[in-house]
Amino acid sequence: MSNAEFRVEGFTELFAKMDELSEEIGKGKTDRIWRNALTFAFEPVLQDAKSFAPKDTGEMADRIYMRVHRPQSRDKSSNRYAGEMFMARVTASTLRSDSVQNFIVNKRGKLQATWSNKSRAPVSQEFGNARTPMRPFLRPALNNNVDRVISRLGQAIWSEVNWGQHKGKGE
Repeated sequence: MSNAEFRVEGFTELFAKMDELSEEIGKGKTDRIWRNALTFAFEPVLQDAKSFAPKDTGEMADRIYMRVHRPQSRDKSSNRYAGEMFMARVTASTLRSDSVQNFIVNKRGKLQATWSNKSRAPVSQEFGNARTPMRPFLRPALNNNVDRVISRLGQAIWSEVNWGQHKGKGE
């Protein structure tokens, strides 16, 4: 499997402008801009991942979702982490529609959610394993949409920032 490599320039300037905007309009509003822009930009990746997902496993396409969030500690420990403020992650969940969420009190006395199901949805097909051949669907979805994601991200940020500039002027 080949890794796709691409270079996008201008993000340093974008981050600087968004920091300036954050000081002007507030962190909560710039966070909303990032979330909305990333959600819009990565929608084609999500749709392609669902369409490329193996159909013979039943629930695979239904288990693919997108989450836009701030980086977590596991993201920051990655060698690919570059100081992102927000990230969009398209992934497949092993939880099935008949999974049940249980709540227990752990050894420290904290309430903890656990999921139970005798059989999990097979998500190992992206890379394969000893019993399952490799059938990638997430990586091709991203590779096919790199240019669209970049273009849509620019459109979304432009739209959000322009909408925000005019909001409040006529109110």
